[in-house]
Amino acid sequence: RPICSFFIGLVCKKINCQVVVTIRHPAGFTSSLKRLGWHFDFGNLLNQPLLMRDHLEKDKDAMQSIDKNDIVTQGALLWKLIYRFVHLSGNLIPNLNIVRHEDLSRDPVTEYQKLYEKLNLDFTEKVKDTILNSSSSENPNKLSKNKTHSVNLDSRANLDNWKKILTPEEITKIRTITEDVSPHFYSDDEW
Repeated sequence: RPICSFFIGLVCKKINCQVVVTIRHPAGFTSSLKRLGWHFDFGNLLNQPLLMRDHLEKDKDAMQSIDKNDIVTQGALLWKLIYRFVHLSGNLIPNLNIVRHEDLSRDPVTEYQKLYEKLNLDFTEKVKDTILNSSSSENPNKLSKNKTHSVNLDSRANLDNWKKILTPEEITKIRTITEDVSPHFYSDDEW
C-alpha cells in the first residue's frame, strides 16, 4: 500500500531492515484508481497531527478542498504527497531502496536480480522462474476488477495501459499536480 510509505523512517529505525519502495508513474497510479473506482479520503492524512505537522502541512488546503468525486485529482495529489516524502526520505535513510515499477515491468529478471544483489539476497532459479511466470506475456495485460491483488500480469503490455484509460486532459492535470515531484523519477519522454 503506497500510504505505508509515510512509515519508512519508523520501520528502518525500529526494525533496522532494508525497505523497498516501488514507484509507479503518476499517470499509471492514477489510472488504476480511476479504472477501479477507488477514491481516497484525505481525512486519513488530515487526521494525523504529527504527519501533518512534520510533512504535509503545506498541502492541507489542497487536501481539504479536493472534490470527493474527482478520482483523478485525488490520485495525482496522493501520488505527489507519497513520492515527495519518498524522495526526501531517500536522501536521509541509507536502508531505503527505491525502484520503479516500469523498470521492473520492462525487464523483470534483470531488474529483480539487481534488487536482490542490493539486498544481499540469493537470486535462485526458483526466484527467476517465479518472476518469469508472474510477468509472462501469457498473463492478462490488465487485471480484472475482481482480482486487483493478483500478481500474474503481462508486465510489459501493462506499461502503457494508462494512456488508454486517461483522457489527454486528465494526463495534463496529473502532470501539472505532480510536476514538482515527478521529474525526480520520470523524464519528459515518459509522459
